[in-house]
Amino acid sequence: MRRPPRFSDWLTALLLAGGVVGGTAPRAAEPVSGTVVRDLYYGEALFQFYKQDDFDALTHLLVARDAGRVPHHEAESELLLGGLYLSYGQHEHAEEVFQRLLAGSGDAAVRDRAWFYLGKLRYQRGLDQEALAAFGRIGSSLPEALAAELPMLVAQCHMASGDFDGARRVLEEWDAPDSWLAYARYNLGVALVRLQRVEEGAALLDRVGRMDADSDEQRDLRDKANLALGYAWLQANDAARAKPVLERVRLHGPFASKALLGVGWADAVAADYRAALLPWLELMDRDLMDSAVQESFLAVPYALGHLEANGSAVERYQKALATFDTEMGRLDGAIDRARGGSLLPALLQDDDADLGRWYWRLDAVPDNEDSRYLYLLMADNAFQEGFKNYRDLVALERHLDDWRQRLETYADMVEARRTAFATRLPATEARLATVDIAGLQAQRAALANRLAQADATRDVAALATSGEQEHWAQLEKLAADPGFATAAPELRERHRLLKGVMLWDLDRGFRERSWRAHRALRDLDRELATAEAQLAGIQAAGTAEPARFEEFAARIAALAPRIGSLQAAVAATLHRQEDTLVAMAVQELGAQKERLASYRVQARFALATLYDRASTQAATGRGAAP
Repeated sequence: MRRPPRFSDWLTALLLAGGVVGGTAPRAAEPVSGTVVRDLYYGEALFQFYKQDDFDALTHLLVARDAGRVPHHEAESELLLGGLYLSYGQHEHAEEVFQRLLAGSGDAAVRDRAWFYLGKLRYQRGLDQEALAAFGRIGSSLPEALAAELPMLVAQCHMASGDFDGARRVLEEWDAPDSWLAYARYNLGVALVRLQRVEEGAALLDRVGRMDADSDEQRDLRDKANLALGYAWLQANDAARAKPVLERVRLHGPFASKALLGVGWADAVAADYRAALLPWLELMDRDLMDSAVQESFLAVPYALGHLEANGSAVERYQKALATFDTEMGRLDGAIDRARGGSLLPALLQDDDADLGRWYWRLDAVPDNEDSRYLYLLMADNAFQEGFKNYRDLVALERHLDDWRQRLETYADMVEARRTAFATRLPATEARLATVDIAGLQAQRAALANRLAQADATRDVAALATSGEQEHWAQLEKLAADPGFATAAPELRERHRLLKGVMLWDLDRGFRERSWRAHRALRDLDRELATAEAQLAGIQAAGTAEPARFEEFAARIAALAPRIGSLQAAVAATLHRQEDTLVAMAVQELGAQKERLASYRVQARFALATLYDRASTQAATGRGAAP
């Protein structure tokens, strides 16, 4: 007969899988609410950040800081930069930023946030004691959201380093916000169970296991607490307390299979094998890739054997062997396909490849023959993080290819403008050759001299209009006529009056006409200066523009190999990441196959035991016959 399961193994696996859980953490480097934006480029980076486009936020912020465009947000922008590096997993860059902030900032709020993110960074890198040291430097100026998260991170550090008493002290003293209380109780309960203080841990886990739940996340946490508590009681050989706790787990939740298996073993420990068959038979109809379902294929004949239904037990063991063999063959095919390179592209076939989304996770799998195995990979956080990096690399590869194509477009634009300029330049130069700036300036000088003479001699006729000058010339011509002296007195008097009136009018308007003439002369000076500058600019452009075109072409040509180098680096990194993910997938699929192989060995051994028992009973019966 197969021995009962090792409840300690199940509990250890469960608790290690759970670790310390928490609600949705705040985004890395979340700016303080109510920030007044004084620099446009910082506001633009914040806009990209709040769009959750971390890639553009990071690149735009780097450019703005390099160009000195965020003078009023130096500390805030550096803190945001460090958080963006952290969200991208660029731990070394992030730590450099936070260390600079700590060395240069006197603002307590900035320093506290820098210590917080530095501690979080160290925790993510597995430096638990260094993380605790950073958390210990935090004062009282953390924003509310970060202050709420801090005790959970400290507890995680203690638990990751095996200091469960330290985790208990932190969580017991934590006056957690409502949204964190259930997680705190669960984590403290897990810590106490690990310390073999089951009764204390059970009280907390039971409280979480009975809580009202308003969301799927809370319902999952409630089920997880009941599952952990149930297996803790099984490990403590208290099946009577384990069963009702495990029965609180939802039948269609993510933890239902393990709960059904545990309920069956609680009945089996109490020697109620008929009752144990009910949850185990229910399990056998579920997805075989669930390890609890696999175990049910052995648990059912185990119970049947105890019920002396040896024939049915043999049939069930034989069915288990056939099922395991079929599934192992399918796993071999899935492993071959994973090694063949079809796994990762299939996972991204429906993705929008938006670069820089920190929150992205793989939430759905393609509809193909390997889908049932991929769900197990999706549940693995290490694979999720690795696949997120792979996805970012794919998106970055496309981004660089887009820039390579843009450079080709820019090079074509520069060449088109250079050709157009060279085509138009001769005609422009020919037209410019007809413009006599020197002659115009000479005419202007002559006009200025005439105006100066008119002002000096008060030559009112010099400023007369063309009509007035024509009339004046007629009067002068008439006076110069030899016959004018013998003309009638009335005619000469009339001539005198006309000339006098005209002189009076010209003299009366002389000052205004002189002012207008000087103003016109100044306008002419400006126009000539503008024309001269434009002419000089056009002439200079004939020399400078080809040089500018060459400069642009050289810059584009210099960027092209840089992008090519980056593309090569990304391609190499992408290939290594792909190999890593494929190895993880193959390892997971191989572990599933090994588990099935182990169960297969147990089934064969149990089957052999049944056959041996039947043979012994048959031999005993023959020996007892008369």
